[in-house]
Amino acid sequence: MTQTRVPNTAIAGELGLPGGRFGFLSVRSIILYAIAALVLTIPMAAVSSLLHSGSEPATLLPDPRTIGQRAVDDAQARLRRTPDDAHLMTQLASAYLQRARESGDPSYYTKADGLLAAAQAELPADADLAIAEASLALSRHDFATALDWGTRATALGPARPTAYGVLVDALVELGRYDEATAAAQVMTDMRPDLSSYSRISYLRELHGDTNGAIAAMRLAIQAGPLRSEATAWCDVQLGNLYFALGDLDLAERAYRRSLERVDGYAHGNAGLARVRAARGDLVGAATLYERAVAGLPLPDYVGALGDVYARLGNAGAAARQYALVDVERRLLIANGVRIDADLALFDTDHDHDLGRAVEVARVEYAVRPSVHIADILSWAEFRSGDLGHALVHSEQALRLGTQDPLLLYHAGAIAQAAGDDSRARTLLGRVHDLNPQFSLLWAGDLTSRLRDLDPAAAR
Repeated sequence: MTQTRVPNTAIAGELGLPGGRFGFLSVRSIILYAIAALVLTIPMAAVSSLLHSGSEPATLLPDPRTIGQRAVDDAQARLRRTPDDAHLMTQLASAYLQRARESGDPSYYTKADGLLAAAQAELPADADLAIAEASLALSRHDFATALDWGTRATALGPARPTAYGVLVDALVELGRYDEATAAAQVMTDMRPDLSSYSRISYLRELHGDTNGAIAAMRLAIQAGPLRSEATAWCDVQLGNLYFALGDLDLAERAYRRSLERVDGYAHGNAGLARVRAARGDLVGAATLYERAVAGLPLPDYVGALGDVYARLGNAGAAARQYALVDVERRLLIANGVRIDADLALFDTDHDHDLGRAVEVARVEYAVRPSVHIADILSWAEFRSGDLGHALVHSEQALRLGTQDPLLLYHAGAIAQAAGDDSRARTLLGRVHDLNPQFSLLWAGDLTSRLRDLDPAAAR
């Protein structure tokens, strides 16, 4: 077995790469894992000024929920003093990206875009600017552009781990997994830390090594600050990994730790809501999703809240949440976010304009044939009646050996429809063994399908 070349030999064995490659990722848990995997970094000079500014003691850390806003305020104040400083423009753009992560407000992307465009004239060959441009493109789901900027960033800053981080993210989302693994290896060799370990976790999850993904995510958490949004996010990803394995107790603990790091952390509340729903406490799940949406109204959480309302029999409340998803879709698109492919899964699950969902997914798959886009496309094709193409793309969705219960369920349902009962039993049985309550929408259907295939399998 090939092992990661990390400086600390005590952890090298934990990060072994099967077949010369890392093993697997998640937050497919939410369609935004693409953004989630990205740990946006504010230039260290800006962070230092935040930690030691004003009359606060240097040991008193700022509220993790507002570090982006404080970075914005700090960069704006300095830029007012020297308005033509392109480096400060880049720092302010990076702060806007962090603020977008904190608030879910996509208008910060437009602000960052304007600043970076202005800075380019003065900094045509600057690594920080290239990293910021790549980060912006990743946040907007423009992964081809992110790859261009990430490649440029590594050329301009070959010793900068962050440059390789944005390159890894772009390659993963474009489905170029071998190249992503190689770039992640370089990043880890340079600096084994929260950013590199979390990316290793993602790659391991994608390749089916959930336990290895958990081990890497634990290392990411250990390497992160005690109270930071990035560490809290990693707690949530760890919870998602445990949830995929059906260990609801460990998932709940991880989600609760994220709330201890960041008060009212929306992603943590949404994770706890998933656990409550899986345990059958729909009222508790609704309350937690409401908290998540109040703090960060992302389409995933709004849609999930609508699903809980629907299951509770409150059709009116569910319809209002689903309508809000469409409002957010338009808002994101207006600010340059290519969100349609991600929301194609929501549309498919809710039988909403299946023709559009298929077309959007096909266009996106032509650009980035990743396993997740292949899964979305196969599910949309299946639900629209195109079983032949659905079979082809469901095979592509599982080509890495990913053990995400949702991907396995989709492939199993498609195999059953095609009359391949043996494959359907294997795939759907695997979902049941991992987490029979993997999805509020589809857990009941899983049980029905297993009963139809083999009454003994629906134990």
